[in-house]
Amino acid sequence: MLHAFYQFLGRLGYTHPLHPMVTHVTVGLTLATLVFAIISLVFRRVRLKLTAWHCAVLAVVSVVPTVLLGLMDWKEKLNGEWLTPIIIKMILAGSLFVCLLVGLLLGRERPDEKNEAAGRPWRSPRAIAALVLYAVCACIVIALGFYGGSLVY
Repeated sequence: MLHAFYQFLGRLGYTHPLHPMVTHVTVGLTLATLVFAIISLVFRRVRLKLTAWHCAVLAVVSVVPTVLLGLMDWKEKLNGEWLTPIIIKMILAGSLFVCLLVGLLLGRERPDEKNEAAGRPWRSPRAIAALVLYAVCACIVIALGFYGGSLVY
């Protein structure tokens, strides 16, 4: 069935893998999460901390189709062969999902923190842990891109 889907796309003139189209969404949102979090920390802007959190939400959501399309391309284009970069990418993708999810839970502002956070959005230990996780997630997407590039080039 998967092969038939790719043949259908080929008849429409699309012969490229599907995974690279959506990876940019996950990578961009993950890096934007870190950028907005850092700007929020440096300039003490609570709303930018919320923007970072929203980017993280979208990044978590985008991981799912990115991984699914990656698995589809791997089965179709690489015949499901267990290459070292594939194994590493699978481990990194799972790690990214978990780190983003934990970062979301830690970075979410609790109602009792609203008054405390005014002017100091990164004061709580939870918020600092979320910032660290956002940085870890950025490193993970960079590594994913490196191993993805090593498969293509």
